[in-house]
Amino acid sequence: MKKAKSSKTVIMAAFIANLFIALVKFAVALLSASSAMLAEAIHSTADTLNQVLLFIGIKKAARKADELHPFGFSGEAYFWSFIVAIILFTSGAIFSIYEGVQKLRHPAPVAHIPVALIVLGVAMIAEAVSLRVAFKKINIERGKTGLIPYLRNSKKAELIVVFLEDTAALIGLAIAMTALLLEHFTGILFFDGLASILIGLLLAVTALFMGNETKSLIIGESADPDLLRKIRLLLLKEDSISHVIHIRSLHLGADDILLAIKAEFNPRLNSKQICNLINGIEADIRSHYPGVNKIFIEPDIFRKT
Repeated sequence: MKKAKSSKTVIMAAFIANLFIALVKFAVALLSASSAMLAEAIHSTADTLNQVLLFIGIKKAARKADELHPFGFSGEAYFWSFIVAIILFTSGAIFSIYEGVQKLRHPAPVAHIPVALIVLGVAMIAEAVSLRVAFKKINIERGKTGLIPYLRNSKKAELIVVFLEDTAALIGLAIAMTALLLEHFTGILFFDGLASILIGLLLAVTALFMGNETKSLIIGESADPDLLRKIRLLLLKEDSISHVIHIRSLHLGADDILLAIKAEFNPRLNSKQICNLINGIEADIRSHYPGVNKIFIEPDIFRKT
């Protein structure tokens, strides 16, 4: 529950920042007729909607298991994160590229550039604050793991989504600001349309990376190898287990791991003793690793291959 609340804090910070930024950007986009500013406004609107979808995913993932879904609804968070990636690609990337191409085909000067630059500066501050909240949470989660490996291997889809969105937003704002400055000082009506296209390409790359990672989570990823090694060592400490034949795992959600173990037990044990031992092992694993909450242990005979 505490982890869910911390993710909600990150999402809420991003939602407030993006809603404020989107409203201001739309106002300035209408005032300045800037294609880059309109692309950024659409980008922020998509991000705001995305935060709502992430909240929906967290809420739905918290539902209790039922007869039709015996393992619960933890995967809802992954599904809605994937939908976020699709929205970012369609409404953000494609629209921005389209607007940029239209601006290049029909160049027009950007009005009130100083006002637009001030708005972009304020937006960068707001996005930086939101990114700082997400990055602080990621630093706690990743420990000594590098940032890129963490993003590739993390099971917290909603945290990855917010971080990537905020990072892309800051880069997009920098592109838009650079384009408007160049147009202001050179008078060349090329940079605004180019910036819109570049922002669209940035969103496309972000959405594709995000979509690929969440797709992998939806298909089903194993638990962290280090965690599985620790569980194997814990099992081997039990004198009544002769061999750990194999351990299979599946992340149903960020903090919801299914574990299937096949092991050979001491042949002197009767069925009742094995059942009691299995129950004790399951309780021991859950006490050490709370995220592993669905455990199936099957007695078998070890055969050398």
